[in-house]
Amino acid sequence: MYNFSLNFASAYWKTVLVFSVSHFAVWALVGILAMPLMRRYPVRRHWRAWLFHLVVGALFTQFVITLGHLVFFEITGTGARLSFLSVMQVAFETCFHLGMLTYFCFLGVVQMHDAQKLSRQRELQVAEHKAALVHAQLQSLKIQLQPHFLFNTLHAIASLMHYDVDTADRMLNRLSELLRISLQEVGSPVVTLRQEIGFIEAYLDIEKIRFEERLRISWHIPDALLGFEIPPFILQPLVENAIKYGVAPRGDGGSIAIRAHADGHDMLLEVEDDAPATLEAQKGFGIGLRNTRERLDALYGGGKHFDLIRENTRTIARLRIPQAALGERAYA
Repeated sequence: MYNFSLNFASAYWKTVLVFSVSHFAVWALVGILAMPLMRRYPVRRHWRAWLFHLVVGALFTQFVITLGHLVFFEITGTGARLSFLSVMQVAFETCFHLGMLTYFCFLGVVQMHDAQKLSRQRELQVAEHKAALVHAQLQSLKIQLQPHFLFNTLHAIASLMHYDVDTADRMLNRLSELLRISLQEVGSPVVTLRQEIGFIEAYLDIEKIRFEERLRISWHIPDALLGFEIPPFILQPLVENAIKYGVAPRGDGGSIAIRAHADGHDMLLEVEDDAPATLEAQKGFGIGLRNTRERLDALYGGGKHFDLIRENTRTIARLRIPQAALGERAYA
């Protein structure tokens, strides 16, 4: 009696072992095929992602457990009289609930791994952005505070004090405001377009006094975009570049247009000057633009976020700012 019970238990566990190995081997092999779909449609709060995985998971589970039963029957030599539909029915009745649980466990593992990988990438992007932001802030302050800039500004203020006190006072106030904004925004990852325009206006007011009628500025900024968040000091290098290389070398000066408009979920920022393309580029041309491009790449990842277009009668520096500042767009 004891030997019979021992043989029965041994045969039972061998059958369970073969059954389990057959099914999990099929899950391991065939599950690889489901990984691209699991990554393409991540589970979020949106009901469509859950509905997708319920439907696809049910079909995939039925396929895998049916295949697992076929492998099991082939190894053990049982089930020879069962038709394919009968095998599907047996698989559904005995293993479907466990199969669905396995599918969602597999889905959770895959998406948890992807989430951790994405989190590490975002942390790296944030670190690169912070480094680029600090560099841009220091570069911006350097541009504003370099000796010749301060000398020219203070000399103009001293001269104006003798015959135009109001203008001298306005110029001094704008210089103070420019320095205050530069220091106030240190450490801010983003600012609104309204704040950036305030900084550029303070910068341009000083430049207008230097260039007088030679510098002409036009703005084309819709009110609806003023709350759009952008990296701080992102426009200043473009405006400074346009003045330095598009206006200053010309005796009659030139015009600069600053524009913004929506393009789908993104915003396009443009700084255009009317310098002819035949105007020779001076030494240092493009350094600020290269820094801007590197900064956008660090912040938003790969993609075309900066263009420099040189035509016969104008040069356009164009920025594309995504709607989501430091992450992916919401799942839809």
